[in-house]
Amino acid sequence: MELQSGPALKISQFGAVRCPNLVDKIGIVVGLSRHNTGITVLFDGDRRPTCLHRGYISSTSEQH
Repeated sequence: MELQSGPALKISQFGAVRCPNLVDKIGIVVGLSRHNTGITVLFDGDRRPTCLHRGYISSTSEQH
Protein backbone atom coordinates (compact mmCIF):
# COMPACT_ATOMS: atom_id res chain seq x y z
CA MET A 1 0.00 0.00 0.00
CA GLU A 2 1.39 3.41 -0.99
CA LEU A 3 1.13 5.91 1.87
CA GLN A 4 1.14 9.68 1.76
CA SER A 5 0.67 12.23 4.51
CA GLY A 6 -2.97 12.84 5.33
CA PRO A 7 -4.98 9.74 4.33
CA ALA A 8 -7.37 8.34 6.93
CA LEU A 9 -6.48 4.89 8.20
CA LYS A 10 -7.28 2.27 10.77
CA ILE A 11 -5.50 -0.65 12.40
CA SER A 12 -5.22 -3.75 10.19
CA GLN A 13 -6.14 -7.22 11.40
CA PHE A 14 -2.46 -7.92 12.05
CA GLY A 15 -2.08 -4.62 13.91
CA ALA A 16 -5.16 -5.37 16.04
CA VAL A 17 -3.37 -8.39 17.48
CA ARG A 18 -0.36 -6.27 18.46
CA CYS A 19 -2.21 -3.03 19.40
CA PRO A 20 -5.72 -3.97 20.58
CA ASN A 21 -6.25 -0.54 22.19
CA LEU A 22 -6.16 1.10 18.73
CA VAL A 23 -8.74 -1.14 17.02
CA ASP A 24 -11.66 1.30 17.11
CA LYS A 25 -9.66 4.42 16.27
CA ILE A 26 -9.27 6.22 12.95
CA GLY A 27 -6.12 8.24 12.35
CA ILE A 28 -4.21 10.25 9.79
CA VAL A 29 -0.60 9.91 8.70
CA VAL A 30 1.46 12.82 9.99
CA GLY A 31 4.91 11.48 9.14
CA LEU A 32 6.70 8.85 7.07
CA SER A 33 10.12 7.38 7.75
CA ARG A 34 12.46 7.32 4.79
CA HIS A 35 14.85 4.86 6.40
CA ASN A 36 12.58 2.12 7.75
CA THR A 37 9.00 0.84 7.69
CA GLY A 38 7.67 3.19 10.37
CA ILE A 39 4.89 5.72 9.99
CA THR A 40 3.62 8.27 12.47
CA VAL A 41 -0.16 8.37 12.93
CA LEU A 42 -2.31 10.78 14.92
CA PHE A 43 -5.41 8.90 16.05
CA ASP A 44 -8.72 10.61 16.82
CA GLY A 45 -8.85 11.72 20.43
CA ASP A 46 -5.09 11.38 21.00
CA ARG A 47 -2.90 14.36 21.83
CA ARG A 48 0.30 12.80 20.54
CA PRO A 49 1.04 10.76 17.43
CA THR A 50 1.91 7.06 17.53
CA CYS A 51 4.73 5.48 15.52
CA LEU A 52 3.71 2.16 13.95
CA HIS A 53 5.00 -0.39 11.47
CA ARG A 54 3.33 0.02 8.05
CA GLY A 55 2.00 -3.54 8.29
CA TYR A 56 -0.14 -2.53 11.29
CA ILE A 57 -2.38 -0.13 9.38
CA SER A 58 -4.82 -0.19 6.48
CA SER A 59 -6.74 2.44 4.58
CA THR A 60 -10.28 3.16 5.73
CA SER A 61 -11.40 2.74 2.11
CA GLU A 62 -10.04 -0.84 1.79
CA GLN A 63 -12.60 -3.61 2.10
CA HIS A 64 -11.74 -6.91 3.81
